[in-house]
Amino acid sequence: MEKEFYEGNRSKTMPFVINDTVEITFGPAEGKLAVVISIDPNELSMSYLVEQGDGSGDLVIEAKHLKLI
Repeated sequence: MEKEFYEGNRSKTMPFVINDTVEITFGPAEGKLAVVISIDPNELSMSYLVEQGDGSGDLVIEAKHLKLI
């Protein structure tokens, strides 16, 4: 799974890959833009570590709360 992520191969199970720009659609950071920097496939649902565009820190966000920009 990590290989596909770092090679940029999106799929139904991995909708985002390294360096994708995304919008956070839920929670305290809702509406903020971020860049995907890694995956956390150990969760019950796929989660991603994203770096917020405004420099306010990194967050782990479930894929269902991200939208590709």
